[in-house]
Amino acid sequence: MSKYQDPAVKVTTAEAALALLKEGNARFVANNLVPTDYKESLGKTATQQSPFASILTCADSRCSPEIYFDQGIGNIFVVRNAGNFADREAVGSFQFAAAVLKSQIIVVVGHTQCGAVFNAHMGTSGLPGELQGILDDIKALVKHVDTKENAVATNVAAQVAALKADPAITAAGVPVYGAEYDVATGVVTWL
Repeated sequence: MSKYQDPAVKVTTAEAALALLKEGNARFVANNLVPTDYKESLGKTATQQSPFASILTCADSRCSPEIYFDQGIGNIFVVRNAGNFADREAVGSFQFAAAVLKSQIIVVVGHTQCGAVFNAHMGTSGLPGELQGILDDIKALVKHVDTKENAVATNVAAQVAALKADPAITAAGVPVYGAEYDVATGVVTWL
């Protein structure tokens, strides 16, 4: 098992955390994943966690950051919702990750073919209450963008800005990055 897959190994810099995510995605794309002993990881994380990175990503079933960043149990703290939106619950979760868990970075990861962002961009209406509310929030950010594909990057940038503006996250000194995951190739592009 790689030392980077070991949840007991502490990552202490943002640069190292970012490198681990980039290396993990390269392994995923090459289909050269690090063997992970999940049973051993359970024992190491049963009483504590210290994830080196925190990820805000979409709830889309094709977009599991633990897989496309080739990380095991306890390595990344993940918040998922439709359209990777930094709502109250997500921001609170990242405040916890930054201040208490000492996560080294936060990454907002949008993805190609995002139904939430595409529908928000198109102005879809009449959906059930909370879902329509999510689309309306995203629509406010992307309605003037030229294409639905560009709307994904615009939404990511807006969520990055929202997290960077949070006083608790700023006080913890945790950098926030943006990225886009391609559901067809598996490649994460850093924005």
